[in-house]
Amino acid sequence: MIVLAVNVRSGGSRTSIGPLVERCAGHQPAVAVFSEYRDTPAGACLRERAGSIGLTNQAWTHGHRGNGVLIAAREEFESVANPFGLSGDEYPNAVLLARFSGLDLFGAYLPGQDRKRPHLRCLIAAAQRYNQRGASAMCIGDFNSGRNETDIEINVRTGRLADAFSTADLYAELERYWTEAWLAKHPGILDYSWAPFRLDRSYEGRSGWRIDKAFVSPALLPKVRSAEYDHGFRTERLTDHSALIVDLSV
Repeated sequence: MIVLAVNVRSGGSRTSIGPLVERCAGHQPAVAVFSEYRDTPAGACLRERAGSIGLTNQAWTHGHRGNGVLIAAREEFESVANPFGLSGDEYPNAVLLARFSGLDLFGAYLPGQDRKRPHLRCLIAAAQRYNQRGASAMCIGDFNSGRNETDIEINVRTGRLADAFSTADLYAELERYWTEAWLAKHPGILDYSWAPFRLDRSYEGRSGWRIDKAFVSPALLPKVRSAEYDHGFRTERLTDHSALIVDLSV
């Protein structure tokens, strides 16, 4: 099962969605998680285009014109909106749960700064429950968080803490229970999945962040064949994020 996650940037647009989905199709995903999805005409276009490449089973954050999540898959699944039961002022559209046979998949677009603290706390608690049951689970998408020392390019370049994730403490706690798939497959490697958006393709920024992640439970970890970024989504200016592609033997 290939799971692809990509942030479509502010809901996407009618001009960007077609090429973005076409690039997704090149990876032949069984499941695609689109973050910064918005329930707007552009969102309807994204759902239609995803269906045209075989991802016809879909769930999304209904009636929400702000940033949310769309999960589209080849096989049927059960969806659970707001799986952590967050209140209306806690960004309840940030996480969507898809239950497949033998795998629970959380699609995520975690909000900026400390607004994601409730989501991370809930995910940590969920991780412990899945671990106790020995169940297979994954959370994939835009976490807007990471390790201060290695996931912020300016910190790496300067050798000092020039910028910081306000939720690095909770991110580190999550790492105690679940494994970040890309890092497990690329130990010691530095890479970045987001950079400020510029239409000029010759622009080469040096202020990237690695915030697009996939966390897997211990039961799922042995089934992770690979985890790779496709930076073409970003360098071709289809969005400001690289896509993350995780191949699972499930």
